[in-house]
Amino acid sequence: MNPIVRLVRYLGDRLNGELDAREDPMRALEAAYAKEVQTSREAQRGVAEVLTGQKRLELEAESLRLSAERHAAAAAAGDERARERAGFVTMQRERLLEAIDDLRAQRVLLEATAEKIRQRAELFRTEKLALSARYAAAKASARAGEHITGLSDEAAAAADAVERARDAARDVLARAAALAELAAPVNLKSNVSHLPKPQ
Repeated sequence: MNPIVRLVRYLGDRLNGELDAREDPMRALEAAYAKEVQTSREAQRGVAEVLTGQKRLELEAESLRLSAERHAAAAAAGDERARERAGFVTMQRERLLEAIDDLRAQRVLLEATAEKIRQRAELFRTEKLALSARYAAAKASARAGEHITGLSDEAAAAADAVERARDAARDVLARAAALAELAAPVNLKSNVSHLPKPQ
C-alpha cells in the first residue's frame, strides 16, 4: 500500500477519534432543549399555583361576605356585638379582595412570562430540528466523502482487501508460470546443438 495513502488514513482516523471524543453536539442540543421545556413547565406550574392561591382567597372572601351579611342582619336586629363583628369581617374581606387583586396582577404577569418561555422553547425546538437535520446531512456527506476518497474505515478495508487479492493473484500467476516452465517438455535437439562436440 502507498505510504502516502497510509499516512492520510492514519491522520483521518486520528481526527475522527478526536472528534468522537468531544461532546456530541446533538446530545448537548437535546439537553439544552430539555432544560427549556423544564423551565416552561415550571413557569406553567407557577401560574397554576398563583391561580390556586387566588381561588382559595376568593372562596375565603365569599365565606367572609356571607358571614358579614349574617352579622349585619343580626346587627339590624339590635345586636351590638354582631355590628362590631360585621365590621371586622368586612375589613378582613376587603383585605382579602386587595390580595386577590394583587394575585390577579401577578397571574397576568406570570402568564405573559410563561407564554414567552413557551414560545422560546418552541423556537428552540424548531431550531433543534433544523440543526439536527443539517448535522445528519453533513455527517452523511462526510461519510460519503470519506468513502469516495478512501479515508473511511470501510473503504480502507476494501482497498486493503483488493490489494491483498492483487498480491495473491500475482503470486499465483508467478507460481503457475514457474510450474509451467518446469513442466514444459525439454527439446533435446535444440539443447544438444549448443553443447560442445566430443573430440
